[in-house]
Amino acid sequence: MIGGLLMEISFHEKHDYSKREGLLIFCIALLVTFGGSSFSHAGVLSKEDFKLYGYVDASYTQNFNNPKNSGANANHLRIFDGDSNSFRPNMAQLVFEKEGTNGTTAMERAGFRVKLDVGEDAQFTGGRTGDDIDFQELYAQFVAPIGNGLDIRIGRMNTLVGYEVIESPFNPNFSRSWLFGLGQPFTTTGIRLSYAVSERLSVAVGAINSFTGLTEDTNSAKSVEGLVSFKPTEQLGVNLYGFFGRESSNTVSGAGKRVLIGSYVTFQATEQLGFVVEGYYANQENGSGISSGRNARWNGLAGYTIYDFDDQWGVRVRGEIFEDAGGDQSCLGSAGSGGNANVCTIGAPIAQTLWETTLTLQYKPAPSLITRLEFRYDKSDQNVFLDGRNTPTNNQQTLAVEAIFLF
Repeated sequence: MIGGLLMEISFHEKHDYSKREGLLIFCIALLVTFGGSSFSHAGVLSKEDFKLYGYVDASYTQNFNNPKNSGANANHLRIFDGDSNSFRPNMAQLVFEKEGTNGTTAMERAGFRVKLDVGEDAQFTGGRTGDDIDFQELYAQFVAPIGNGLDIRIGRMNTLVGYEVIESPFNPNFSRSWLFGLGQPFTTTGIRLSYAVSERLSVAVGAINSFTGLTEDTNSAKSVEGLVSFKPTEQLGVNLYGFFGRESSNTVSGAGKRVLIGSYVTFQATEQLGFVVEGYYANQENGSGISSGRNARWNGLAGYTIYDFDDQWGVRVRGEIFEDAGGDQSCLGSAGSGGNANVCTIGAPIAQTLWETTLTLQYKPAPSLITRLEFRYDKSDQNVFLDGRNTPTNNQQTLAVEAIFLF
């Protein structure tokens, strides 16, 4: 059940009361479904048709710069590990789903997923700064009887774009890359069609509201995202993704065409050793207040080495470079807001190039418990980080400890 956790969607309520009321109703529904002796679909569905699983994630990060912000102390330009020298309740995630399959009956073909996030990471998984509760995934599903089965989903889903995901257990490292955290959407809201052409080739395309994952749209036009996954051998996987649509800039007024094209390639050299390489190019028309053509371009390249000594011990290394040429993607946060996500010392749009190297040691004392010790070095060609003397600097180093329990 844990392996099915990597999917997509969230839903943001606007008021604390309605969020907690919705959470209460959700929990009662789960108790009725799994605790009751019978329910309305007892003649059609059994408890085995439904799945309930999730994880709890907590961490501590030490920033050796010892930054002193005016508000909450922050690890600068970080996304899901934004608190410096602090313990952080990252995420408690609960997933309730019934998976649609290419079966013989309509009931077998129908499905849904609800994914509830609670914790500091939930403040911005839904595309805006909120509180600590968020419905990251919320969609209905039907597998139409066309060929191998046309998978149709409508609602909020994790984006098709990129290698890394919101869920920490399914990333090689604890901290997220800048490729994912700064330049890619987390979730998208709309309709998605997926089709497995063969065991080695699959295609997915979706019409969505917004690049940011918001449930509402800021204009009448819809954007499009797509993914083509090809596995020519058992060891090699090639994934091509893209995004196109009319979107608003993050830093200037107005909107324009946004395009993102990228790919990630996975290679499992041995049972113990794997490699991943990801790169993409993106541009926002009418999105930059500092470039002469007003185009905001960003692009990046990242490489991963993943090695498992055995079932318990493993090491992961990531290196990346990220360029924000138009100043539209980085340095957009504020300390204390949205879990300290994307905070830096400069409030105005700034063009910069970022580099980082991350080394993660992973140990699993039990199959359902993941622990990580991670060192990361960040550097920029601008002074966007902060040291203990409140002096801007061009680098920071952090050491983090993470614990994840899966159920």
